Amino acid sequence: MKRCLEYWTQQTQWWCSRSFEWWAAHFTALYVGGAILIMAARFDELIKLELNAIGDLSAGVFGPVAFLWLVLGYIQQGRELKISSKALQMQATELKESVDQQKALVEAQQENLRHYERSLEPLLELKYLGALQVQWDWMENFEIRNFGNYCDGVVVRLSSDGVDRYPMHLEPLHKDVVRGFFLDDLSGTFQKYELEVSYRKVSGLKGVQVFDIYSEESDEGHNVRIKKRAF
Repeated sequence: MKRCLEYWTQQTQWWCSRSFEWWAAHFTALYVGGAILIMAARFDELIKLELNAIGDLSAGVFGPVAFLWLVLGYIQQGRELKISSKALQMQATELKESVDQQKALVEAQQENLRHYERSLEPLLELKYLGALQVQWDWMENFEIRNFGNYCDGVVVRLSSDGVDRYPMHLEPLHKDVVRGFFLDDLSGTFQKYELEVSYRKVSGLKGVQVFDIYSEESDEGHNVRIKKRAF
């Protein structure tokens, strides 16, 4: 009994696994073969029919087969459209992934360029050396040192409350080179100045570094503090 059930289960699975085209082809072969056998059995009556009657007979016999294959054609067309739609969706997904990869690659390249440009930046340090009398006037003595890459076109601008008091041009700054310069007397109860150093890097791009200078008078005398801004 068990073997019988397994056999019929396998047979059912086999028949159910056949495609619609397979069933249509076998049905067409059986249908046409049966029609031919019937017409052969009644051949004497067939040859006595008029032409319009033969046409009606042919339409009636082969009409179901034509309709069957017409439906089959629509089904196959639908399958092909479905396959094409899936292929287009896959292509769209792959294209989107490719675009995302290209964006990530461009962002990585831009990040590398930014790191490269930052590696070309000079590392400037501003130091206050005290007041110095120059030709009857008291001047504030400063020096600027470069611990990084070469830069030229160096321009120093001092501003207070948005008003520029210079610019001053300095010689190019190689690594470990020191350039000294003088500023007007910065004495006062409390003053805040902004010293902007602009330059041209070896890549040709321009850069700026800014220092905040705090000048104040106290019981201990004139005090100057310098704080470099992040860049």
